Amino acid sequence: MDFGFTQEQQALIERVTTLATERMAPRAAQYDADFAMPVEDLQDIHREGWLVANLDKKRGGLGFGLYGDDPLSFFLIDEHLAYGNPSTAHCFQVHNNGLMMIDAMASDAQVAKWIEPTIKRGALIPGAGAEPYGVPPTSAKKVSGGYLISGTKHYATNASMAEWLWIGRIASDSHPKPIMVMLPKDTPGLTIDSDAWRPTGMRACVSPWLYLKDCFVPEENLLGQPGQFLDENWMGKINFAFTANYLGSARAMYDWAIGYIRERGGAKDSHRQLRFGELKSLLDAARLVLYTAVRMFKNDPTQAMIAAHEAKWMAKEMLGKMMWSTAEICGSTALFVKHPLERLYRDMHLHMMHGRHDIAAQIVGAAELGEQYDTNRNH
Repeated sequence: MDFGFTQEQQALIERVTTLATERMAPRAAQYDADFAMPVEDLQDIHREGWLVANLDKKRGGLGFGLYGDDPLSFFLIDEHLAYGNPSTAHCFQVHNNGLMMIDAMASDAQVAKWIEPTIKRGALIPGAGAEPYGVPPTSAKKVSGGYLISGTKHYATNASMAEWLWIGRIASDSHPKPIMVMLPKDTPGLTIDSDAWRPTGMRACVSPWLYLKDCFVPEENLLGQPGQFLDENWMGKINFAFTANYLGSARAMYDWAIGYIRERGGAKDSHRQLRFGELKSLLDAARLVLYTAVRMFKNDPTQAMIAAHEAKWMAKEMLGKMMWSTAEICGSTALFVKHPLERLYRDMHLHMMHGRHDIAAQIVGAAELGEQYDTNRNH
């Protein structure tokens, strides 16, 4: 399948693939077993310069991401990192989505301050907007010079390797819409609980719980305008990269299963041929829709975000079949822990739970029918 990559994009794919297959994939099982951040993977990514992928070129970045000169390259990196370790790819995309948002909303002085730890030391930017069900909403009380913030955030991927933390969706007593702040990791009253991260899959993208108790944030660390996160559909924009991760992980499953069957002399079996034909067709179709959605964004962001939901729904449908069919084709032994399929299976079973599957298709259907829809919606 010719996806229309430029020569520069193809060269980038080859660089990422080499890193993912030769260095990341061999380390993935140990990081998974230890519930540990993939530190060596992230150091490699930092050395390659990809931790500033979504930063504007004028600010020293690569100019990738939805607002960059080459939007697709960010998603190609994410997809091909996921081929080696989906957890590492998730850490990468959360960081660069945070960076893209900061680049779009912050002043030059703020950007320089908040990304210095990334440029100098490879520190990551976490995304901390989600809250456990049943807890009081995170709140900000206006005080002299800033805010006192209290609350609980979970799924704060990268928080354990951060020096500045993005905290979003904060109800303020001085603003009608939620605010966002950047918080130093050593802020008094902030507790980062990494031990809470004990999932069945995606174990290496450590996503701590954050507990904030009267954390003082000075006025200059307010990011953007109140309500800007939802008003500008940033949740919908972030969704693009989840799909890229699904696709890279699915390709890793597919390629491993192909090799497994060939080595065991099963390639002539018509049942296996049928299943691989189905999987290849679904995989290529989902990739094509995602790449098309990304390419659309610069000229028509509204339609691009609808197309991105098409891609996300297709990718999840394809992943469900990929997980079932590769296990069926290869047999249950392929899901023993000595094989990477077992880890990839667990990773995607958990990772696909980000946002209910049907919502993506509902958004597309509502748009087709001329009804209201919300591309921020994920539950």
